[in-house]
Amino acid sequence: MVSSSYIASPRKSRGFSLIELMVGVAIGLVLTLAIFQVLIASEGRKRSLTGVNDVSQSGAYSVYVLDRILRSAGTGFAQGLSRPEEPSPGGCRISARLGATGETLPRTNAFPAPFTAVPRELRLAPVAIFPGASTAGSDVIMVMSGASGFGEVLSTVLPGSIGAADLRLTNTIGYRAGDLLMINDGGECLLSQVSAAKVPCAGDPGAATPTTVCGPLLPLAGAYFTATGPNTSLALLNAGQPLTFTLGNPGNGNPPEFTMLGVGDNSTLFRHDLLLTNGQNIVEPIADGVRVLRALYGIDTNDDGMLDAWQSPDVGGWDGATLMNGSAVSKARLRQIVAIRVGLVLRSALVEQEMVAPTSLTLFGDLPAANQVTVYLNVAGENRHQRHRTVELTVPLRNILMLPPL
Repeated sequence: MVSSSYIASPRKSRGFSLIELMVGVAIGLVLTLAIFQVLIASEGRKRSLTGVNDVSQSGAYSVYVLDRILRSAGTGFAQGLSRPEEPSPGGCRISARLGATGETLPRTNAFPAPFTAVPRELRLAPVAIFPGASTAGSDVIMVMSGASGFGEVLSTVLPGSIGAADLRLTNTIGYRAGDLLMINDGGECLLSQVSAAKVPCAGDPGAATPTTVCGPLLPLAGAYFTATGPNTSLALLNAGQPLTFTLGNPGNGNPPEFTMLGVGDNSTLFRHDLLLTNGQNIVEPIADGVRVLRALYGIDTNDDGMLDAWQSPDVGGWDGATLMNGSAVSKARLRQIVAIRVGLVLRSALVEQEMVAPTSLTLFGDLPAANQVTVYLNVAGENRHQRHRTVELTVPLRNILMLPPL
């Protein structure tokens, strides 16, 4: 008997056709491209936001430092800046031995970069602008102020009382060991220092006993003491009608602010301590991302203590070198300055794919055309693929504003 059996054939499996595969791949590519576009846009916005935030923080800190330094300009000598009825320290040529560094004022060598173009001979002034004097082509601002808290009172040196290392005042209230002081006669100022042997006055926390009195003798010694400066000496000052005033004390964390501010390499805002109270002839970086610094004077034209006009420092004899020449005109102009307006152009470190910066930016755009400054971003050294922003601040010089009309 023959039996038959059923042999099942394997079931045929069906795959994707070539067309289906191509469609699937195309859809996947489109989705991948879309996702990548979203990620790229999101990352670009994130990087741009980070760059803008960095520039904003740098600008905010720069403004804070500039405001703090400028607002106290003239402290310690502004009240006697320019008074024709009596001797005045304003505009005097400064002679000094700068601690133990071997440097002097006036400088024998140029100031460190970016301040190499600033004149080496300086005069006592609350503020001065040297247009285009930094190595980056920006303005340099010089600020001088004392930090003694007593310096607005000018002390008259008793006639003929200056010795080889001391002088005599009516009393030495307000003078402490280690204080820096200016001894002024006419157009010359000699920086000196109160000796550590100075006896504290009654009521001074450092006084040995409550009965200690402030005598007239003020001994001079210390790192800043010199009997002879580059342009004057104690002996020459003794022949005139000298005044003196304290500036502050570098040894107790209260040094005077004799500072230059300007933009240097790598888009960095630098400051330089003119008196080298830190003991080093170096510049200190303040903030990066600062591309341009420009400044204007706010001046009082009718001697009523009010700001009447803005003056560019590069025209009409208002440049720093002219204000430092010691003439009667320069002294009068220094006294006219009642405010400073500063404009900064900041640049992000991030280089973006798109061109995100305009061809130019304008500083002081709300002022007359003669005071406006155009900063071009399509010149060598600039990159319009980096984000830029401008920051401006106006600072009244409060110590000048306190002066009564002459």
